[in-house]
Amino acid sequence: MGFYKIKIYERQLDNLFNEVSQVQEGEINKAHLTRYLCIRTSGYLENVTRILIAHFCDGTSPQPINNYIAKRTKYITNLDFKRLKGLLSEFDIKWSQEFENRLSDQQKSSINSVISNRNNIAHGNQDSITYRDMASYYQDVKDVCNILMEIIKK
Repeated sequence: MGFYKIKIYERQLDNLFNEVSQVQEGEINKAHLTRYLCIRTSGYLENVTRILIAHFCDGTSPQPINNYIAKRTKYITNLDFKRLKGLLSEFDIKWSQEFENRLSDQQKSSINSVISNRNNIAHGNQDSITYRDMASYYQDVKDVCNILMEIIKK
């Protein structure tokens, strides 16, 4: 179904990170672009989660169930570690347990940092994100998405 979409999102983000890495440190534009990368990384995690769940249900559930799942996952946001783990447990407690067991403390922290910074940015609050930090968070989020792909499967 939509795994190609995941690769497209990832390729787009990889390209954006590469472009922003070329901007000189200390330039105000790099700070602004880093905030944009944070928001896009948060959206990437949400989209991957949404696509994987939709794919899992597609063809195996009656249409009313698919409709409910699509509506339920359409507006998932703020997927910090706790919320993502909770969402997984709504489908299968084993998914949630495996997710928690497979993630390192660093990966959990990276997810939480992306979401926390995204919320600060969205609400006009002070953020403390640097490009170097964001690049590290993004790599962790990509690894988390790969773990999700291994957990959420038919």
